[in-house]
Amino acid sequence: MRRSNVERMGFTLVELLVVIAIIGILVALLLPAVQQAREAARATQCRSRLKQIGVALHNYHDSHGQFPPGQIGQVHPRSGNPCFPGSGTANKTAFAPWTVLILPFLDEQARFEKFNYSQRFSLSEADTGSTTNHALWAIPMEKLRCPSVPLSLSKPYSSHYFGVQGGGINTAGNFFCRASNDSLRGFDLNGIMIINGSISLADVQDGASKVFAVGETIYQTWSRTDNKNFGWASSSNLTEEWAFPTNLASTRTSNNALPADGHSNQSRGFGSHHPGGAHFMMGDGSVRFVGDAVDFQTFRKTAIRNDGEPLESL
Repeated sequence: MRRSNVERMGFTLVELLVVIAIIGILVALLLPAVQQAREAARATQCRSRLKQIGVALHNYHDSHGQFPPGQIGQVHPRSGNPCFPGSGTANKTAFAPWTVLILPFLDEQARFEKFNYSQRFSLSEADTGSTTNHALWAIPMEKLRCPSVPLSLSKPYSSHYFGVQGGGINTAGNFFCRASNDSLRGFDLNGIMIINGSISLADVQDGASKVFAVGETIYQTWSRTDNKNFGWASSSNLTEEWAFPTNLASTRTSNNALPADGHSNQSRGFGSHHPGGAHFMMGDGSVRFVGDAVDFQTFRKTAIRNDGEPLESL
């Protein structure tokens, strides 16, 4: 019997393993580059959205002669010492935040007109406010979200941009404290976006291009289980003599700083999911990327509109 001389074609097991190993190495080398390219695209979109917020703020200023207040709400004079001003009674007079007030200038006039501005705005999921406003509060607002924030770390109705209330060490008359504990909260009121504010460009004496107006935040970019997640249209939680603002922060903590528990109200601040820093919109509408290693005193002072102190470069 004659044997066939036809040679069998194909890979040996060793050759196949070598090919798989080479493919794995190539994927390992290319994946970081692909991820960096994707993040660069997301960061560009995030910056663009912040720039559009800046345009909206300036169009609001052109229309009203001032920037929008950080939020509208009734705040009564304090008594006693700063962190124990008295028990107070809830007055439920927290109204529209700046994120809602600029809607007409973000091409969102129809959404703006649906809110009831004579009724209270919600603080969180657990605090429903008025039925009308809470229903609108729960509808996502993509123009106030940064695509770099993982979907798993943020409720769909969250905002990733906070107005800048100010910066510095609190002094009497320049902060709100929570009456239920003795912790000073970083809610300075010497910036552009302050509660019940009527700040105009003329009031930004340090120069609009040198003062923060809005910045990215990593505060509450996670999903809580206690139904106290804030939304893009959240307003203050107000009682008789203290205010607990949302959609606002100060530069009291360093850029991208978070407390150990990840969500302390006392330490809310600015930051992002971009490597190395976060974007800030200045008072003139320009956008800057501020690195995590920025000098803290410079970072703090850049949030103050009128301290008259010279600023070093960010």
